[in-house]
Amino acid sequence: MEIQNTLQKAIGCFQQGLHDQSLEIISQLLELHPHSGKAWELKGLVEDSLSWRNKSICSLETATTFAPISASGQYVLAKNYLQIGKHDLAKSVFSILLQRNDIPEKLLPAIAASLGRHPDLTHLALEACRKSIQFNPETGDSWLAMAYFMGILGYPPQHRANVLRKAVCIDPENRHYRMALSHLLLQSGQIQDAYLVVKEIDTSELNKIRCPECLAKLITIFSQAQDDPRHEICHKLLKRLQWSEIRNPSNRFSARFTDSLNN
Repeated sequence: MEIQNTLQKAIGCFQQGLHDQSLEIISQLLELHPHSGKAWELKGLVEDSLSWRNKSICSLETATTFAPISASGQYVLAKNYLQIGKHDLAKSVFSILLQRNDIPEKLLPAIAASLGRHPDLTHLALEACRKSIQFNPETGDSWLAMAYFMGILGYPPQHRANVLRKAVCIDPENRHYRMALSHLLLQSGQIQDAYLVVKEIDTSELNKIRCPECLAKLITIFSQAQDDPRHEICHKLLKRLQWSEIRNPSNRFSARFTDSLNN
C-alpha cells in the first residue's frame, strides 16, 4: 500500500508536468524499494518526457528485470531504441508489443507512426493499423494509414482502393479520404471512377487545398470529366500557390511538406 500510494503521488506530479518533483518522489521510493519494477518504469516514462533517452532506456530495462512493464512502457523503450540506433532491439520489442491484447487504443497511431519511418518496419506499422481497426473499425484515419502502408509494401491497387473506400464510407465529407482514393484510381487509369469520388467534395473544401501536386491531379480529373466549375477552382488555386512560391521561395518546402500530409 505504501508503494502504491507513493507511486500515485509521483504519477500525479508527472501528469501535472512537475517532472522534477515526480523524479524526486520516485528516487526516494527506490532507495527504500530498489526492486520495484513499477517505480523503475515510471522513472523511465518521466525521463522519456524530458527527452533523456539513454536514462529512460536504462530505467525501463531495469524495470523489466523485476516485473513485466506496461504496453506504454514497451512502446517508449522500443521508440527510444530506434532513436539511438538500436534497430534490432527496437524491432524485437515492437514485435512483442503488437502481440499484446492490452495496448491502449490511443497508443496505436503513435506506434504506427514510429514504425512507418523505417522501411524495413513497415509491415509492423501495417499490423499496428490493423490492430487499431480491430479496436475501432469506425476510425477513418486508421483505414487511411493502412492503405498508405499497404502501398509501400506493394499491395495491389484494388486492395488499397477497397481500404480507402471504407474510410470514405466512414466519413464521406472528409476530403483527404476522397482525394487519396481518387489519386489511386487515377494512377490505375480509372479516371471516371476517380471523378465520381472527388465530385462529392464540397467546393468550400476544395478551396482549402494547399498542395500543388494534389491540385494538379484534381485538375487532370476534372478536365477529363469536363467539370469546368471545379476545374476552374483548382486551376485558380494552383496558380495562386505557384505565384506565392515565386514570391516566397523560402516557404516552398515547408508548405509542400505539411500540405502533402494534410491533403
